[in-house]
Amino acid sequence: MALSPHRPEAPRFAEIGVASAFSFLRGASQPEELVVTAKRLGLEGLGLADRNTVAGVVRAYQAAKEAGLAFAPGARLVFADETPDIFAYPRDRAGWGRLCRLLSLGNLRAEKGTCLLERGDLLDWGEGLNLALLAPDWLGSFEPEDADHLEALRRSLDALSAAFPGHVHLAIAPRHDGFDERRLARA
Repeated sequence: MALSPHRPEAPRFAEIGVASAFSFLRGASQPEELVVTAKRLGLEGLGLADRNTVAGVVRAYQAAKEAGLAFAPGARLVFADETPDIFAYPRDRAGWGRLCRLLSLGNLRAEKGTCLLERGDLLDWGEGLNLALLAPDWLGSFEPEDADHLEALRRSLDALSAAFPGHVHLAIAPRHDGFDERRLARA
């Protein structure tokens, strides 16, 4: 469809990495409320990524379907090793099954209410997922003495990129802390 030079189409935007109340102590709204708000704000869609769980995706999916919004079910994977947090979104049904198995594995090896994941788990179960490593907050205020942290981030990105070529990205969330431009440039 050609756009009229007099009425350019408004940019389309979908918020990914949204946390609901299922991300205990991090998100406050119910998944349905997030969808209603996204619709009210004029967003194209929503990507739910609660911390080490997919517990809210059914509610969000149903609400998004009713609201006519695009919906991406996923999870924010938080690791026990040096691996940075990662948004994981399945590309297909098989990827969804592997994401659920990955989370079940982490839940089975930890106390109730917690999930213990390591990068090796993702390497074993990450096929069929689109992955976005979250650039850590410290990247903007990085000092030379923090080189070990930067090297750990590079190792994680390299290992995952080699295992899942074309499906690993680096995500940068604005923090409005005065370091966003530095964080972006260093990423």
